[in-house]
Amino acid sequence: MERREQNKDLVREQFTRTAQIFGDYAVASRVAEAERLARMVCASANDRAVDLASGPGTLALRFSRHVRWICALDLTPAILARARRSAVQGGLSNLGFVLGDAQAAPFADGSIDIAVTSYSLHHMPNPARAVGEMARIVRRGGRVGVLDIFVPEDERVAALNNRIERIRDASHTRTLARTEFESIFESHGLRVLDTHVEAQPRPFEHWMLVAGWRPGDPAYEEARQLMEDSIPDDAAWFHPRFERRENARHELFFENTILFIAGEKQ
Repeated sequence: MERREQNKDLVREQFTRTAQIFGDYAVASRVAEAERLARMVCASANDRAVDLASGPGTLALRFSRHVRWICALDLTPAILARARRSAVQGGLSNLGFVLGDAQAAPFADGSIDIAVTSYSLHHMPNPARAVGEMARIVRRGGRVGVLDIFVPEDERVAALNNRIERIRDASHTRTLARTEFESIFESHGLRVLDTHVEAQPRPFEHWMLVAGWRPGDPAYEEARQLMEDSIPDDAAWFHPRFERRENARHELFFENTILFIAGEKQ
């Protein structure tokens, strides 16, 4: 319990500090991802849905266009307030907002049609518990959707990948392998309906910026050195490389590899 509470404190600290810059990035850049997950879980106008660990409403703001009602639940007041402002600005009236823990969701068993989450499981000490909560609150025949980064099965590669992630963001716990996602779904009675893998190229500098770091900061420089050192054999599975930009400057790019997975409660 102590570790879980410490982790929650780290999450609140990270996403309070970066609520504006991360919120702006996530809401603007992840529209297509949210729409893909909505299709995968067959979101429809009669559905009641929950976006657990919603952050700035990355999924909830898009799902609200497809479902009857959706609740955005998150631990961090600042990032939840950012989601609420976006809903007001967008004239979206079928959203609710709840301050709470995705690992102890305040919803009755079988009371929801769809439960989704994005980029959250790697912030949790026990991601299976969160998926278990999603499975608990959806009705039989209800759908669960997750999208998140994942790593290869190779333990050494995964260890370096996670080391870089934790330097960037102290609230990062561990990125799962693809087989772990599938195993967790199965263990909670969720039949996998669909999966999709997508590579997401990103400039290293912007990736660090939305986490609150700039060039010269110790965390920035340590993460960048490890990323550059991994280039020859892609030792951290970030596929890093230098690309020449219009100003002739060589910029460090890398890729996050994203898994979308949708399941149905049996």
